[in-house]
Amino acid sequence: RRHGKGWVRIGGAAIQASVGFAGVWVVNKAHDIYHRKGTFGDRPGNGVGWIHIPGKLQWVASGHGLIVGVNKNHDIYYRTVDPKHPVGTKWVHVPGKLMQIDVHGNTVVGVNKSSGINAEYGRAPIR
Repeated sequence: RRHGKGWVRIGGAAIQASVGFAGVWVVNKAHDIYHRKGTFGDRPGNGVGWIHIPGKLQWVASGHGLIVGVNKNHDIYYRTVDPKHPVGTKWVHVPGKLMQIDVHGNTVVGVNKSSGINAEYGRAPIR
């Protein structure tokens, strides 16, 4: 995590990370998913430990009230989050295939295996 003019080491290891209103989320080399406790709401600070989230993803993205991700088979998933449930309760499968996915506000953008860009604008696109 960047702090002032330097980086602060946070314990753990990851191959992919996302920071957004829903906090810090990472995927490790085994495709396990973790949320950094104490980061929901995009609070400043390093948080306090990692919470393991059931499931396997190769890419995860932290949005506002929404976490999106794709697995090694390019299946798309999301889970809703809120202050009372900062890690949500379950993954919901969405039809389609993407290799990478990101979310900002109410826009979700993904890249498919043909390098095509898919986007959904102006609503919670995968609910």
